[in-house]
Parts: sequence; C-alpha cells; structure tokens
Amino acid sequence: MHYIDDTTATAPTTPPPSRILLSVKQLVAEQPALTTGSIRWQLFNRKANGLAESGAIIKRGSRILIDREKYLDWLAEESR
Repeated sequence: MHYIDDTTATAPTTPPPSRILLSVKQLVAEQPALTTGSIRWQLFNRKANGLAESGAIIKRGSRILIDREKYLDWLAEESR
C-alpha cells in the first residue's frame, strides 16, 4: 500500500502581475484622453500633487517611467 504525503504538495502559484512601465509618449499613445503636456506638468509637480508618493513613477537616471495601473489609479483619485 502506498500513501501520498499531502504535506509536501503545494498549490500551484500564480505569478504576481507584472508591472507595465511606459514612457510619457507610450502612455499618451495608449490613453488618447491624456496629453504629453499634462503628464509632463504632473511629473514636474509630482511632489506637490502627490504623484511622487503614489508609487507610479520610476526614475532611472534621467529617464522617467510610469507604472500604468498605479498612475491611472492616482489619476482617478485626483478627480474625486
């Protein structure tokens, strides 16, 4: 008689959703309601408007990348 040891079985894990990072131009191309100028203004004023604390901005050297989901969440919160 063979027994299966249930303690070593693990449930299949789902990988965490990957972050979608975009440049300003890529975000504008994907979201036509947004403009390059408005996003750049928000980025320039990110400390004052709370965007810096939202986790949506990643700065690598002089390049700024935007986490699409976090940015759109922040934008929705700002409009309330």
